[in-house]
Amino acid sequence: MTIRADAQSFDRVAMEYERLHELQGDSLGAWLAEALPAGGGRALDLGCGTGKHAVALAERFAHVDAVDLSGPMIDLARARRPRPNIAYRQADLLDVEGAGRYDLVLSVATLHHVPDLRAALRHIRTLVAPGGRAVLVDTVSPRPANPRWWLYGGAVRKLLPNLVRRGPAPAWEIFRLSTGAWLDHRVSDRYLNREQFERGYGEIFPTARFHNVGPHAMIWDAG
Repeated sequence: MTIRADAQSFDRVAMEYERLHELQGDSLGAWLAEALPAGGGRALDLGCGTGKHAVALAERFAHVDAVDLSGPMIDLARARRPRPNIAYRQADLLDVEGAGRYDLVLSVATLHHVPDLRAALRHIRTLVAPGGRAVLVDTVSPRPANPRWWLYGGAVRKLLPNLVRRGPAPAWEIFRLSTGAWLDHRVSDRYLNREQFERGYGEIFPTARFHNVGPHAMIWDAG
């Protein structure tokens, strides 16, 4: 459906997404620091967005390929988070080549966007080197789609705590960004619940370990 496809695109919300995540911080940062391997040769960040996790990978790995379907997101990543050992590229994750090439494959908040999740998971598995690791994190929800009124209400409920904790200007900016074009994107999202996540991911990665970290996470170590 064209309307949903347009809303799903990050191209028109890249700046809003970047600013919102600057204000809110990275809630997964501490968990990822423990979930990632100590280091290695090559890492891959699928759905890298504006590069915040690619930078973390670049501190541990000799080379990082960071891929996103959105050109504006890749442009922001190159402008704001350049590193000599990160290669940012606009591409579909299914177009990433290199069977058994990566010591780590990371994907955060991306896979609920793909049209064929099973095909994406199968492809990701082929990219992991023997002895490597896949860390896949995504949003889950008790219902497949969240209505606009519920998401708007969530932004309203966060406003007062943000006013107290962050101050008026940041709190109102977070509220404005959360209820603008980014809200249209979130309304268009479609999710698995936790049980569906573990069943679907577990079929492709049968020895995976699952963690509830706000979103849901899978860690799989290749034999």
